Amino acid sequence: MSSNYLPNAGDVLSVIKHLGQQNAALELTNSFKEVVLKQDVNVLEVNPDNATFRASNIEMCAALEDDVYLHNQLFPKPVMAHLKGISLNDGMLILSDFTYKDTEWKERKHERVQPKNPSYVTLHLKKKALRAPIENISISGMGVLAYKPVEKGMNFQPGSTLHLDFKLTPNDEYTGIKGTIIYQRPVGSCSVKLGIQLFPKASEAQSLEKYIEKRKREILGELALLFLETSWPRGVEHLYF
Repeated sequence: MSSNYLPNAGDVLSVIKHLGQQNAALELTNSFKEVVLKQDVNVLEVNPDNATFRASNIEMCAALEDDVYLHNQLFPKPVMAHLKGISLNDGMLILSDFTYKDTEWKERKHERVQPKNPSYVTLHLKKKALRAPIENISISGMGVLAYKPVEKGMNFQPGSTLHLDFKLTPNDEYTGIKGTIIYQRPVGSCSVKLGIQLFPKASEAQSLEKYIEKRKREILGELALLFLETSWPRGVEHLYF
C-alpha cells in the first residue's frame, strides 16, 4: 500500500490499519478517579471487528475498563472504543466497537479529581438549600449528584447562579463560593448530575489548587498500587488472551 494512501475516515478500522502500516502511534485517553491519563499505543493487529494495541505505559493500563478514547489527526473526531481484553504482563489490549463521538474533544483547563473520602456540598439557590455528594472538583468546576432536587424546591437550570458551602478535608473548608449551573443531566429517575462552574476568590483558588495537586499525587499512587495488585501474582482470571 502506498504511503500516500489515505483511508476513508468514516471507517475507523481502516484508519487504524493505515496507522499501523505507517508505524504511527495513537493517543489513548481514559480517566482514573477523574484524573485524565494519556499514553501512546501502537497498532499490532487489525481484525474485522477489533484491533490489538501495545501500550507505552503498562502501569496506566491497570486503570483501563469499559470505554476508552483514541486520538489521531486522521480521525475527524475522537473515537470511543470498548476494552475487550487486556494483558498487563505484555502491555497488550484489544479494543472493539469503535465509534466517532458527536462532540469535539476539549482539553480540560484545570486538573479534576475525585475526593478521597465522601464529600458533600450544600447548594444555596433562592433561599433554599440542598445537600449533595461531590463527584469531582477542579479549581473552576464541580460535578454534583443531586437527589430529587425538584421535590425539594430546587429548580436547577443552566445559567442559574447559586452559592456553595463544602468541606474537602478538615482543613479545606469553603463557604459561600459563587457558582453557575453549566448543565444538568438526568441520572436514573430520581437524580440529576450537575456541572457547576466555580468562581472562587484568589485565596480560595490557591487553596483548591493545593488540595487538587495533593489529591492527584494520591490518585497516581493508588494507580501504582492497583497495578501491583493486578499484575502480581497473576491469576487465571486475569488471562484474557
